[in-house]
Amino acid sequence: MRNYIIIIIVILLISSCDTELENHIGSNSVIQFKYENIKDSLPLSLYNLPIFKSSKVSRNLYLNENQERTAFVIPCDYPSEIYIRIGDYSFTGYLLPDDTLNVQIKFDDNNDITKIRYKGRGKAFCDYYFHKAESLGYNDLRIPLNKGPQIPEKISENVDTLMRNELNFLRNYSKKNKLPAWFVKTEKSQIIYLCNGFKDEKPYYFEKVLEKPFRAGKSYYASLDTLQLINQDAKYSYWYFRYINYKLVYETANFDNKVGEERKLLIAQRGLLAANAQLTGQVQDIFKFRCLDNYLDQTRSLENYDKLFKKFGVDLRDNMYLNKLVEKRHFLNDSIVKNRNDGFNIATKGKLRKNDSIPFFYLPSFHEEYFSSKEIKTGIVYINFWATWCKPCVASIAYKNELIIEYDNTPSITFLNVCLSSPKDTWKKMVEKKKIGGINLFANENWSNILKNRYSVNSFPTYFLFKDGVIVKPYCDSPENIRDELKELLNKQRE
Repeated sequence: MRNYIIIIIVILLISSCDTELENHIGSNSVIQFKYENIKDSLPLSLYNLPIFKSSKVSRNLYLNENQERTAFVIPCDYPSEIYIRIGDYSFTGYLLPDDTLNVQIKFDDNNDITKIRYKGRGKAFCDYYFHKAESLGYNDLRIPLNKGPQIPEKISENVDTLMRNELNFLRNYSKKNKLPAWFVKTEKSQIIYLCNGFKDEKPYYFEKVLEKPFRAGKSYYASLDTLQLINQDAKYSYWYFRYINYKLVYETANFDNKVGEERKLLIAQRGLLAANAQLTGQVQDIFKFRCLDNYLDQTRSLENYDKLFKKFGVDLRDNMYLNKLVEKRHFLNDSIVKNRNDGFNIATKGKLRKNDSIPFFYLPSFHEEYFSSKEIKTGIVYINFWATWCKPCVASIAYKNELIIEYDNTPSITFLNVCLSSPKDTWKKMVEKKKIGGINLFANENWSNILKNRYSVNSFPTYFLFKDGVIVKPYCDSPENIRDELKELLNKQRE
């Protein structure tokens, strides 16, 4: 009798793992770290890549000597990875809605991590990512993709090899460890759409950023030609929705000269129209919710949002998405959204606050002279974090140059442009070609990661306004909308 009971329990456990999960919009998860033998302070950072930007999380702190525990509450609408870095060691966890993931970490006497153990419903998936990193030699597929060759034929060869290796590992590991079907489908989608999305966006990068022709043979596009635009198996995949967003919204449209509210509205409209025309089922619902949710989180015009919702939102099939939008809209009014900055984003708001000091940096300028944040402890400073491949960043250059010329005879205002996550030679060519005014600084890969953490830069461009070494307005307006605030600060300075 006892043996029968054990068999039944095992069957129930296996079937519960294989049960198809559902999205839980508005749900949270907890990730709790337990430490053993920390000898000195260590930086800890973690972030996620959610389908819905309103669930974006980036946390940074320092662990202290002899610290025993740290816990974070993370928005978790659906099963997803969480990227973690402690000191120099990076690893990937996996969160499930309404669950707690316990991570036990042991350090040696040199403060290096010697052991990581997981507890919780996400343990099997965390173990998968640990063994994958051990087998393939990297923790994040984006690393070998971005460090690969820059010749079209070699790009294709490198991407296809990486994709094949990842899929082979997933297939072999899932057979031995009986991972649930929904996870295998999701991970397969993550791999395929990340790799193919990387290939698909390369022509734009070559032609618009590097200003080089992109010549690739038919073999380059072979895997792209077989890619599904509607894939219900990929409904938990960030990289799938990023891929279809690029295909439906950006590939054939030109938003290069659009900025601010106009750009946000056009992007939302195009995404919603394309979703109605080209998507079906749950994928259509998720994509439409994504478009409406993103726009509601950023817009200064509830009138524009209400028109979009009336036209595209009321026919959402899943009441969960519909109710979430109605609930979020209920708590907003015109006075709230009109006071938003261009850089307003629920995910970043509050990370750096008014009256915080300028986080330190020490970076080379265009002429290879090093510039420190300590040099801007007085006066008004308008900082722009940007990237050479970022379309809105490039579109805003003309407005920024106009602003700099306007305040050319005002020495108390400093304009800083800090380029992150970009090739240095491309940055130099763009500064020269676009005649970018102000002080131009470049951050290499290491400094880019440091500054994105210190300033909580989760998207480009991101602007800050400082006065006398402290933040006046974090994540503030773009150049075309910042004039009134600069005038107000100057007037106060003259009083």
